[in-house]
Amino acid sequence: MPLSASDIAAQAVLRHPIPAVMYELLSLNESVPGAMMALPDVIRLDPDLEKRMRTVSRGPGPWADRTAHRSLEDGVNAVGFRRVHSAALLITTVKALPIETTAFDYLDFWRYSVAVAYIGTSLAYARRVEGREYAYAAGLFHDVGRLIMEEDDPQGLTIVRSIQMRGEIPWHEVERSAFGFTAYDLSVEMARAWRLPPLLVDAITGLVERRREGLVGVLRDACLAARALRFATQTGRRQDLTVETADLIDRYYEGRDGLRLRVNSLLETSMIAPE
Repeated sequence: MPLSASDIAAQAVLRHPIPAVMYELLSLNESVPGAMMALPDVIRLDPDLEKRMRTVSRGPGPWADRTAHRSLEDGVNAVGFRRVHSAALLITTVKALPIETTAFDYLDFWRYSVAVAYIGTSLAYARRVEGREYAYAAGLFHDVGRLIMEEDDPQGLTIVRSIQMRGEIPWHEVERSAFGFTAYDLSVEMARAWRLPPLLVDAITGLVERRREGLVGVLRDACLAARALRFATQTGRRQDLTVETADLIDRYYEGRDGLRLRVNSLLETSMIAPE
């Protein structure tokens, strides 16, 4: 009898436990009193994370000139809580999921997820939705079920992927037919098994339930925008950015090229082993 999504998630969490520092990061946001001062101490709970954060600060990107050769405290003050916090979340999440992929490209998977995280954060704060402090994490975690599918059944996912790439059948229908559940279903079960914050779990669950309000709507629109910008595989009808999303990308990232630079530079430096 095939395993259910919850069974697979329960097994996967044993292989990929979330580090304690991740829960500390998720509990810290800009609305928490003293967050700016607390963030460096949270990062220092994981010496490897601290080293990797220094690698990111020296890499290409809009923060390089303001963070090189400075302390964590100076870096947070120079570029702001949100940028440092999001980089720490990304590094910790990627470290927790070192999965070899053959059905799709591992770097491209995270490039898409980071793009969703950035766009979703901009949309969430612009719309002032409840739980907006989890928008970045929602982007990172919303599709991790696809990684777990790959780890659990790489041959099966390769077959599914080849069918999906033809663009003749909706992606989720192909996954449900082959596995009995979708990648999003598995993402929800992973979020629950990891005991992530309820608002974050609810946002990922909302994608499965096709809700469109609040943080769920933000996450959905960010996914569509990342696909429109070709951070993800294109199949079927092409979509363009909404006026709202295009304006936010111009305002906060200096346009589409600026967003792509931000995503690529953060992701690539985050994956470099610390010295």
